[in-house]
Amino acid sequence: MTGFLSRLGGKERTKVEKHLAACDTENDPDRAKLWRRVATMLDSSAGAGVESAGGQAWRFFIPDGKYRMQVFAMEDRGDGTLRVFLPDILDEAVKSRVMSKTKVPNEYIVKGSRDPIHVIALEPSKIQDPPAHIKPMLGWNRKALEITLRTAGGGTQTLAAQALVDLAARKWVRRD
Repeated sequence: MTGFLSRLGGKERTKVEKHLAACDTENDPDRAKLWRRVATMLDSSAGAGVESAGGQAWRFFIPDGKYRMQVFAMEDRGDGTLRVFLPDILDEAVKSRVMSKTKVPNEYIVKGSRDPIHVIALEPSKIQDPPAHIKPMLGWNRKALEITLRTAGGGTQTLAAQALVDLAARKWVRRD
């Protein structure tokens, strides 16, 4: 986490520290732990900066020529869940057996995990006014996934998220 914070600019670091301080003072110690794990994971897979979008969402970027492109987002509403947004790799993940569908709609089991994760495919045509933290991920004919992780879900959900983030990151790692 120290490396993640050290790469942030002053304003962004202050916002993250303020959010984590609020998480640490709550009765749910798993919330801050999960937030730290997921933020570090997304930052290490993207690596071109993090920006807050309001007080409860963060956007993660990769280099794109002289610009940067948003590839991940994370939202913490304080409701016992953490929402992670990433490029739509659902078909690829199922085809390569990284995850498999359960009998419950929108629930998948990721290889190596025992807890199901909730996955929703986001399409620009079906979302009237997307929130600012995911809007850039839905432009130019792109789709995204929303993964909901429970703060009390334990380490297997983090492993599941890591597998999906790694699969998504393969697309731009090859490009560099």
